[in-house]
Amino acid sequence: MKKFILAGVFILVATAIFVPFQERLSVVCLSKKAKTMYVKLPKDREFSIEYTHSIHLSEVKEFYKIPGNGSEITQYALLYEDTSIGMPSDAEEDEVFSRTKDGKYLISNMDRSFPYIDLQIGRVVANHRIEIGKSEYELSEFFGKGEFVRFQWKRTSLFAQWKGVTVDGKR
Repeated sequence: MKKFILAGVFILVATAIFVPFQERLSVVCLSKKAKTMYVKLPKDREFSIEYTHSIHLSEVKEFYKIPGNGSEITQYALLYEDTSIGMPSDAEEDEVFSRTKDGKYLISNMDRSFPYIDLQIGRVVANHRIEIGKSEYELSEFFGKGEFVRFQWKRTSLFAQWKGVTVDGKR
């Protein structure tokens, strides 16, 4: 009887550790072997990616959320300072193009969904950052400048999170 109880406890513990049941935004380095960054998002499941535009040297902020079904990442807004090279000068379809009180450009009402987002962390100027709630993390601190990373929403196990780096936006 004790063997069955021990086996049951072992199975429960192994399941809790190795079965992917927690949803996290994972940031994986595609260009070298590095620890995966697991991001615990707030209840609204929103985050932003911020960077300095390499040509204009002005700040750009892309706003994302994970919709209820959790299968994709949806961009819902874009905030930036210049409409010249590399930046939109108008909105598409149902999107709304406007100016903020401080003179920045805002495209809102965006509904652009992606299974994942790939980006290269800037080597010189960009200083790519991820903002979760009131916390901000420089991606180059986790992966290095010039590395290619992939943002993807997925289920992950406690074991995978222990092997990686977990951030929760409470910095």
